Amino acid sequence: MRRTIDKRECRQIWQTVFRDSEEFVELYFRRRYSAANTFVSKADGRIVAQAQCLTYRMTDSQCSPTLRIGYVSGLATLPAYRGQGHAAAVMQQMHQWLRDNSYDYCLLIPADDHAAKWYSHHLDYRPSSIERKLRLSPTQMAGFTKLPALTPEIIDTLQRDLASTPYTVQHTATDLADQMAVCQMTGGGLYAAAQGLLMAERITESDGKESYLVLDTFLLPSSSPFVSPCLYLPLGNNAPLPPTVRMTLMLE
Repeated sequence: MRRTIDKRECRQIWQTVFRDSEEFVELYFRRRYSAANTFVSKADGRIVAQAQCLTYRMTDSQCSPTLRIGYVSGLATLPAYRGQGHAAAVMQQMHQWLRDNSYDYCLLIPADDHAAKWYSHHLDYRPSSIERKLRLSPTQMAGFTKLPALTPEIIDTLQRDLASTPYTVQHTATDLADQMAVCQMTGGGLYAAAQGLLMAERITESDGKESYLVLDTFLLPSSSPFVSPCLYLPLGNNAPLPPTVRMTLMLE
C-alpha cells in the first residue's frame, strides 16, 4: 500500500526544529526524503513529528557487507507537541518497518547527552561510538590540497577503503557526493594528503574560532581521534556491536 505523507509539513518541522540552512534542507529533501522512508505522528489534523530512515549496508567482523542497517535521520517534534509520546511513536513505527524488512540494527548519532539518555531510557538503545578522527585548524588544513570534485577513480578508492574495515557503513557514489556537497556548503570538502584522502566540514567554535572537523580519513592512520557517541538497537537476535564503529560519513 502506497503511503501518502505531506513533504511540505515534514520539511517545515525540520526547519523549525533544526534551523539548518535553506541550502542544506533543499539538498536533504531533494536527495534523501521519500514517503517510503518517512515516519510521522499526527495530532490536530497535522503532522507534528517526523523522521527518515536511511538504509545502508555495514561490513561485519569478517569485512563482508552483510549487515543491513537503518540510520535515524531528522527525528523532530514541533515544540508545542513535545512530551506527548509523538517521537516514541515515530520510532516504534520505524523499528517495526525495519524488523518487517529483515534489517539487523538501527543506528543513530544523538544530538546531545539529553537525546542519548532519551533513546536509551525509552527505546533501549545501546552505546557505541564513532571516530571523527580529529579536528584541524585552518593553518593545518592549509597543508592539504582541496579537490574540486569526486571522480569515478576517487569514489572507487573511498569505497575500497570503507569495505576493508570491520563494522563500517558502506556508501554509494550518491552518498559520497551528497556528503561532499554538504561539506562544501560549509567551506570544507575533500582533501588530498600525502598518502591518502580526508573529508572535512568547516565549523565555527563557541568562541568564534574556525576549525575543521574531519568526518573520515581514507588510507591514512587514525591520529588523535575525536570520538563521538552513537547508539544502536539490535532488531533481532543479533550480537552487540563493538565499542567503536565507522559511520562517520552520514548526512546529518
